Amino acid sequence: MKIFLTLILALTIQFGFAQDTIKQIDTTNKVITVYPLPVEMFNILKTKGSGIEATMYQSSKTFTLPGLKGTNYFLSFLQGVATTEFNAQNTAYLMVLVDDDFYMDAEVSISDTSSYIIFKKDGVKYYNRLTPEGVAFFKRFM
Repeated sequence: MKIFLTLILALTIQFGFAQDTIKQIDTTNKVITVYPLPVEMFNILKTKGSGIEATMYQSSKTFTLPGLKGTNYFLSFLQGVATTEFNAQNTAYLMVLVDDDFYMDAEVSISDTSSYIIFKKDGVKYYNRLTPEGVAFFKRFM
């Protein structure tokens, strides 16, 4: 009986460690989760934002939305949901300032089917759809 219990214990330990060390990665069914800008970051921009600087890729036009009023105007272009349709290329680069210093950068992507902003902060990307007013605003500079 002692030998039988020892054998079962040894097999359990072996299979327990073996299952922890072998992992199969399936790259054909890769799932990418897309999140909108977190509320904490949105609130920092809303209360401490000091401007948005933008450069349009195709037209090379640049513009600034200065101060807290400019940042809050820009925030009115955001919907609180992420996009599900992605475009092949982006339309503009944005630099977001907080307390007169660089906080994060972003890219705007506008097409007939999908328009959104990609925020980039600390190596993480956040996607927010643009409102129709936001799309109209950025199209003025294209």
